[in-house]
Amino acid sequence: MRITKIEVWDFETPFRDGPYNMSHVSQDAIYGQILCLHTEQGISGLGEIVPAPSLAADERLARYADQSTFLPALLCQSEEALAEFIQQIQKKDKSWRGIAFGLETAYLDLLARKHNVPFADMLGGALNNSIEDYFSISESHKDSIRKRISAAGPQRKVIQLKVGVHPLAHELGLIQAALDLMNHSQTLLVDANGGWSFEQASQAINAIEDPRLIWEEPCSLYEQNRKLTQELGATILLDGQTSTDFDVAKQAVNDGIAAGICIKPALIGGLSVAREIRDLCVKADMKIRIDGPWCGDIACAAILNLALGTKPDLLIAGCDLREPLIIDPDLKGLTNPHPSQIAPASSSGFHIDWVREQLGSATDTYV
Repeated sequence: MRITKIEVWDFETPFRDGPYNMSHVSQDAIYGQILCLHTEQGISGLGEIVPAPSLAADERLARYADQSTFLPALLCQSEEALAEFIQQIQKKDKSWRGIAFGLETAYLDLLARKHNVPFADMLGGALNNSIEDYFSISESHKDSIRKRISAAGPQRKVIQLKVGVHPLAHELGLIQAALDLMNHSQTLLVDANGGWSFEQASQAINAIEDPRLIWEEPCSLYEQNRKLTQELGATILLDGQTSTDFDVAKQAVNDGIAAGICIKPALIGGLSVAREIRDLCVKADMKIRIDGPWCGDIACAAILNLALGTKPDLLIAGCDLREPLIIDPDLKGLTNPHPSQIAPASSSGFHIDWVREQLGSATDTYV
């Protein structure tokens, strides 16, 4: 199975309600690419390149410019050569991770279509038909938070609140406001994205005690977050470093002190690397959340397929990674089989005609 043509579509999608604010970055839009690999057998594999939110525009554009060199070099190459190339770029610096994820997704899609099996089989198979969809809130005023929690609905099991942006006293008020509106069976992920100092995180954890609370990545360094669990007994979900560094993720699993870790295939270098971390967590009986940066349908569906292969009692949630975006293009890649649940719309992946219908002619074509 050799590659005969490669198509690339650029797409830009703004956030629906204005900038999405986190402690380390504010996003007005996402800037992705859809990639299609065609083979001599007439099989097409689709992937989505997902730049890290913190990647500067000039660095993102530099990586995209590099594609005009390496993508033509993949023409006439076998699937084995493509797999080797993906492994090579997975070893490059973090600015290449989103490209590695997109290429590997397209490669796995090719293999699934070649063998006529569901995409999830490329990741160990599916144990579920759908997963819990957590609801993310980045608003900075209590009234706005009330509206968002109302939109999430009481059936939503997991709600995430972004903090680490405003003064701590104000954010403690937002946390309490959210808790006051939630029922006893819901979980609140307070996500600082590493934006708090150790002292601020300690103050927050001591200020509000509630069994519904999980503190997500309070500090930027793994050792600081580990110290919070050891000294304060805090229930902490690790994200940040464990989402971008395989060795740190592996250490977190081996240490076993966190309430769980978040796995983000687009940030850690691809679905295969993320699957290895997932399987380590499952073996260690550690809870996990599988999602990623805000992105389009193809990336979101691919990530959901990895989540579907997780033991239900260990999966905290996944996420509709298109939720805060103006969904355009809308490839209808996700479905909601039940309230607050999400699933890939098709087990067999996407079809190239759907992409062309929404995006028109490719931005770049290599033959």
